[in-house]
Amino acid sequence: MKQKTSYWLIALLMVCSVVFGGLTGYFCAFYHVKSSQKTFEKEMQKEMTASIDENVKKEASTAAKNALKENMKSIQAEASNQKLSVDTVYQVQKYDAASKQTTTEYETLPKELVGLDRDETDAYCKKYMSSLPVQEYLDGLQSFGVVAFAKDRLIVKKIYDSSKVTYRYYLIAIDGEVVVYYGDKNTIYEYTGIETKNLTTEERTQLKKGVEVKDENELYSILENYSS
Repeated sequence: MKQKTSYWLIALLMVCSVVFGGLTGYFCAFYHVKSSQKTFEKEMQKEMTASIDENVKKEASTAAKNALKENMKSIQAEASNQKLSVDTVYQVQKYDAASKQTTTEYETLPKELVGLDRDETDAYCKKYMSSLPVQEYLDGLQSFGVVAFAKDRLIVKKIYDSSKVTYRYYLIAIDGEVVVYYGDKNTIYEYTGIETKNLTTEERTQLKKGVEVKDENELYSILENYSS
């Protein structure tokens, strides 16, 4: 009888062990699934948050770009309505690179500028630099541009550096005569009346190419030599 009871106890313990093991496995598996689900949900939430943030940033960037474009259009439209007139104050800043000093002068607005807008005024400055008046060349004008533009006031700046003017005069033979140009090679300074046929072969060859003359003293020294 005791032996049977022992068998029943052992069997019961085995059944309980199996049941307990099964329950333990179930709960472990359940915990693992729940844990994985939570991890998955967290990752999904992060991805969704990142995606939303990225979309918000893109929308904000697009909105900012559109606002900037509209602002630029507004500024350009306003600028196009700003045109110079005979009543515009013309302020000229002149910077001398040698002395490192800036002077300000008020001049009458050039007639070529009347009726121009900002872009047209910039174009005028570039054209001015490409074909300098002779005095501006001799003074060593290096740059010319707009500092501030409004219909009631135009401020421009000119930068001069006389050390960049390597020669002030230019000699060349034209129709058998020695002609003196300013250093810009466009403006005639003097018709000398000196005939090239009376010069040496070397001098005539030099005049065909053109002779650059540093200053007035050198000019008159050369002309005196041609005349002797």
